[in-house]
Amino acid sequence: MRFREYATYRPPQPRTSAVVDDQHRRLRDDIVCGIIGDDPAAPRACLYGEIRNDLYLDAFLLVVADDGKLEYRVERGAGSVEIERDLGLIAAHALEQLIDDPDGRLANGIFRAAVWAATTSPAGTRTSGLEWTATFDDTGGRPAAPGLAGLLPADRHLARSLARMLASPVDLAARRDFDEATDTAAALTGRPGARLGPATVLTPAGVVAALTGAEPGPGRSAGIAGLAVTGDWPADGAPTVTGAPVQHWHGLDWHLLF
Repeated sequence: MRFREYATYRPPQPRTSAVVDDQHRRLRDDIVCGIIGDDPAAPRACLYGEIRNDLYLDAFLLVVADDGKLEYRVERGAGSVEIERDLGLIAAHALEQLIDDPDGRLANGIFRAAVWAATTSPAGTRTSGLEWTATFDDTGGRPAAPGLAGLLPADRHLARSLARMLASPVDLAARRDFDEATDTAAALTGRPGARLGPATVLTPAGVVAALTGAEPGPGRSAGIAGLAVTGDWPADGAPTVTGAPVQHWHGLDWHLLF
């Protein structure tokens, strides 16, 4: 069952001040993340910024581990948490980056992880004041989402072929490659074949909406303030960290890519 959680309604409040003035404030020692683990070599990514909804700003932190774990944390400036829509906005952002560089592992992994989390239920949630956190764990045995959204999380090649097709939607060869990659992924997993519906808008936002079943809404957007990575990444498609500033967090050195 797709997960939705809405926090208790609160009357409209004045617009909160921008939280990205100090763009690294989310990487503080007192912000505990329960999915990072003890292996310093495991690749991980941390994305942070704002979810903007009309007059409100929600500061968010998304951490993706390399072992099927994800944590989404948000400081609510608005009256509700709309996790599917938030994760969909982040997935669309990552897909835009992947279209620019289809071979990049970082955007590929963030895109697939965000789609997975947006289409499954969390392993746990917690609330502390205005801060709300959801943790996702692939080891929980939850069934994969139906259709293409259930094939993407485990298939880097399928996400790459999707990005190449979206880079040029009129390229019939790219569309055939994507359809073949979809059929191959379905056959390998023993699941029914899945295709993008004919009504799908072939943009990052349109594809993510079709995958997650959640439209972001006209006043809702994601502002990405920073991206950090840690661990040893495979050579093919690894993020470039040479010269990047380093932030120490959770006993690890995180390279601040922007």
